Amino acid sequence: MEVLQKIIQKSGTNLSLIELEFKQIENLQEFLPLLIQFKNLKELNLHGNRLRQLPDDLSQLKSLETLDITNNMFENLQQVVQSLKTLPSLNHLEIALKSKDEEELIIENLPQLVMLNQQPIKIDDQSEQQSDLQSERSASGLEITLQQEDLEQMALLHDSIKELRKEDEESEKQISSIFENSVKTIMKELQTKLALKTPEHITNLTILKAKFNLYEVCFQLFIRYFKLTDKKLEQILTKLHDQHQQIFTDMSNVIMNVKDNQSIQSIQKKIQEANTGQLYQDKGTEQRLRQELQELQTYNREIEQENKAYLELLIKFGKGEKIQLNSTINNSNNQQKTDLQNIDNLSQLNYQNNNDKIIALNLIKPQQTQYASIQNKNNQQQSNVLVQTPQLVKMLTLKQFKDLIIEIYESKLKFDQKCSDSHLPRETMEQHMYTFLNQKYGLKSLILEWASCIINALKRYGNDDNDVAVFGKILRNECDEEFRFFQVKVKNTILELLKMYLRGKFPLKTNADIKEMMDQRFSSFIFQEEAEDIIKYMYNNQDDSELILKKLKQYFIQPTKQVEKRMTREEQFQIVNEKEKSKIEFSIFQKVILDFQMKSHEKYLSKFIQHFRQLDQDQNGIIDENEFRQLITDLNIGSNDFDIQRYLNKIDPYNNQQITFSQCVQLFSQEQAPGTNAPIIQKISFESF
Repeated sequence: MEVLQKIIQKSGTNLSLIELEFKQIENLQEFLPLLIQFKNLKELNLHGNRLRQLPDDLSQLKSLETLDITNNMFENLQQVVQSLKTLPSLNHLEIALKSKDEEELIIENLPQLVMLNQQPIKIDDQSEQQSDLQSERSASGLEITLQQEDLEQMALLHDSIKELRKEDEESEKQISSIFENSVKTIMKELQTKLALKTPEHITNLTILKAKFNLYEVCFQLFIRYFKLTDKKLEQILTKLHDQHQQIFTDMSNVIMNVKDNQSIQSIQKKIQEANTGQLYQDKGTEQRLRQELQELQTYNREIEQENKAYLELLIKFGKGEKIQLNSTINNSNNQQKTDLQNIDNLSQLNYQNNNDKIIALNLIKPQQTQYASIQNKNNQQQSNVLVQTPQLVKMLTLKQFKDLIIEIYESKLKFDQKCSDSHLPRETMEQHMYTFLNQKYGLKSLILEWASCIINALKRYGNDDNDVAVFGKILRNECDEEFRFFQVKVKNTILELLKMYLRGKFPLKTNADIKEMMDQRFSSFIFQEEAEDIIKYMYNNQDDSELILKKLKQYFIQPTKQVEKRMTREEQFQIVNEKEKSKIEFSIFQKVILDFQMKSHEKYLSKFIQHFRQLDQDQNGIIDENEFRQLITDLNIGSNDFDIQRYLNKIDPYNNQQITFSQCVQLFSQEQAPGTNAPIIQKISFESF
């Protein structure tokens, strides 16, 4: 119910598609009053819920044409069919069927269906197709299926393993979320592949791989359990798992090769037929496509030249150099404006061109001067103009810039998920910043203008705000992307410790009073004794706590308050006590702690960054497989070829040959160094001291 209510509040009731997959829905009747409000609803996805039956009357969903109810827990197919018969416009149906008889039952009772389980329904040759399918099944002697019972059995197995771990509530929610997302991804990929018309052995192999991947989720959870309880057994299970996975992969390849060899003669025959003239009917289309491709490639080259010109100007302005604008550049700009008006697909071309997305790292080095863009105030000026004072680009306020950073972070998370689902390599944060600007604005001039704004804001606020400083370091690959989540935890820890302190000091205060005191301190000052208590609780290392307190000492201030007349002695005594207490702005207190964490993390990664940059010749934060193997060798952590291959299977499973700096840090933070119980990144860091 809450899901639909949020959809209505956010998007209204004019939607034509509603996604309710994996929402643990057990009774659709409760959702029906809200679904009826969507008058234009044409497609409804209820995949992966816990429905045991459908409402008897769905006739009020008059415009619903496509319905997906796969992977539910229906007990009576006849009841489901009778309910579906009440949908007046239904023509596309996705439903899990166990036999051919159930498929015939659907087709007979729902004659208006055009598509069933992504397959067109043809009444005329239906009997012939059934006989062919039956003969194929009988010939193979094997029918591989993946039913709802299989998913339920795997879910029970997953719950059993989860009970062994005995995690806290938050960790259990996280594990359950990972499990649900994994199942969702695997089932979506399976549906997509099954929709393709492939030979039976390919279909069976696809289903087997899906089953294998589903149980792989449980296997990984089981291994992580022993990682916490028995390191040696965990290593044995990991090696056993990898060998088992490799055997399954080899077996799959063998099946593919055997079937392919059986089809070589038929394929060669088709090739000969194609060579004799059957493909010549598409010759005109091929020539037209080739011509369009050449035109796009030509335009792409022009865009590359334009980008280089803009970037050179931007770099020179950033260095404070004087720029001579000649007539050639001006004429080129005029021609580019005309081209932009005639090209509708500029943003797509920019997105496809990697050179348009990659920032030159020199643009965001902190030691360089402020950037600016070119301003032509007078179109009647001479073509040869010596620009001495660059134009000031738009200045963002700190709040505007932090909102933009959050927007880029959120876009990066979604884009990373899309890349993972599509088996594509991840982008670095600097690459994605340009991807984000390209998707949001499209025009190259706007993209460069906003890039300049971001660069200026980084230098303007980098020393004053920790969130900005962390973003800049992530862009320059001086810090991994995951570190920003750690900083959020530090902020939350500070607030929790402050709340604990206030509760201990004022045990008779109500929750509302404590919250009011928290809000007051968050927006203004906290006392020195409160700050010192938080620091000492957070940092068990005395050297760290003393170092932070020493930095805070310069920011403590002595508030001055006048004691007013007509006060009780107790009130006057309280004011005098507060007057004697040193205070510090909460924002400064928090920044000092966050800056300490950031510098400690940067020091922690310093040796790894040094090795990574030696191999990352173009300094774009990306290395390939050969460079990754060399990185392992240079780090000298004792990993063998088997370990390196296991690392590659995790960090680059689809052999994209693009491994980012943040991916390496994340992997080495999770993997233990051979022969030790410490993460690889920790071993590297300690060896540098």
